[in-house]
Amino acid sequence: MAEEKAAKIEQAREEALKRFTPMQKLMAEKAAKLPAENNPVVLHKFNADPAVLVYDDTVYIYCTNDMQQAEFTLGKADNGYDKINTLNVFSSKDLVNWTDCGIIKVGGSSGAAKWAHNSWAPAIATKKINGKDKFFLYFADSANGIGVLQADSPVGPFVDPIGKALVSRGMTNIDGVYWLFDPAVLVDDDGTGYIYFGGGHQAEFIHPKSARCAKLGDDMISLACDPIQIDAPFLFEDSGINKFGDTYYYSYCTNWQSRDGVQADPMLPIAVIAYMTSKNPLGPFEFAGYTLENPGTMYGAWGNNHHWIFTFRGKNYIAYHAQYVEKTLGLEKGGYRSLIISDFKINDDGSWSIQKGTKEGVAQSGSFNPFTTVPAATMCSSRNMIVSARQTLYALKDGAYVCIKGVDFAKGPSTGSGTVGTAKVVLNVAEGHKGGTVEFRAGNFANGELLAKVEVGEETTASAEFTMPAEKVADLYIVLSGDVELVSWKIE
Repeated sequence: MAEEKAAKIEQAREEALKRFTPMQKLMAEKAAKLPAENNPVVLHKFNADPAVLVYDDTVYIYCTNDMQQAEFTLGKADNGYDKINTLNVFSSKDLVNWTDCGIIKVGGSSGAAKWAHNSWAPAIATKKINGKDKFFLYFADSANGIGVLQADSPVGPFVDPIGKALVSRGMTNIDGVYWLFDPAVLVDDDGTGYIYFGGGHQAEFIHPKSARCAKLGDDMISLACDPIQIDAPFLFEDSGINKFGDTYYYSYCTNWQSRDGVQADPMLPIAVIAYMTSKNPLGPFEFAGYTLENPGTMYGAWGNNHHWIFTFRGKNYIAYHAQYVEKTLGLEKGGYRSLIISDFKINDDGSWSIQKGTKEGVAQSGSFNPFTTVPAATMCSSRNMIVSARQTLYALKDGAYVCIKGVDFAKGPSTGSGTVGTAKVVLNVAEGHKGGTVEFRAGNFANGELLAKVEVGEETTASAEFTMPAEKVADLYIVLSGDVELVSWKIE
């Protein structure tokens, strides 16, 4: 009987794996990071051009969906970005463990903005309008316009409130913006919104004058003034905007043009993040220096540089992307990027230090709470685990796992003596599967302390006794085997 059941489960898994793409399987098998590493932020998708929103003590990151292009090319052609019309969204309460919140369908016939062909390099902001928080997502339609979507929640659903581009060719003072893309947005202390965008150069690469800024209307979906030129030296792409104290910082990526024989002041390295300052959100901005080195100097994989600087719980961070994960997959061609977060240092005088990132990444901010419903696609790292399009987990091989770092078990159920006792773990699983096992282990996926072993059948729920680990705070490994598709879990 046991052998017959095992055969049915294996047959069901072979059939289930046909639902997943070759790129999903390749990422599950070969994308990896060491236990001490928190970068890249996620392993199961390629992501680029991060935009960060801190809302309700949660960090949300919106990214260009490079995975969409990789699925199309299978890594046999360079990333041309032309197939990308969705955005990826992730959230975290500790900057180490991230939940895949799914995709936002932006352009094309199934997208919110049907007039748009692409969705690149988003920007995100929130503002209270008529007493209610609204969320505004700006995106580039290739390099020819900038659209805006709005929602009542950070994860949508997003709708197109104007049915056309917010910024487009033919508008006043847009001539000279070679690439009409890469928006950044700031909502100032008084609630006024500002947008920044542009890039590219032709013959004049030292002062291309191809960046613009503008005041947004009170509704955040209109312009309240004509775009204003920013003369950013060696500008290439990637507008950024921050306010620290009473100073506005405009930042951007420098171009790739050879500096051989060039005489310029300032002289800037290739593809670094430079910045300018002003006491006015619309400038004029004065050049101040450069900060983030190109990821190639840090990870050995050179590529375009795109950033977002943000503050969470009183600390400053910088999100950007790098291309080193594609090399571990053995792709024939490149340009497929992965999300990175590093600490960001601001000097006492307000200047920005030259920053270098690491694979170790940032320290965990706080700890992870397992005593709430946790979406299955929540993790710091994984191996042989497929994250489906509906953010469920499925094992490519028996023993596939996700790791959640710094789980705080100290607030769990208590015995009469006041010490932490036993509890149970409850799973929600997708229907239509033959079953298998889900193990919860502390410290290590293979031989770590076994906290619970859940036998999953064909029902959509399953549970088992859960024993609190010896350590009050421990890394938790969730190990899947068989034909099980995990939707969520909770310890209670």
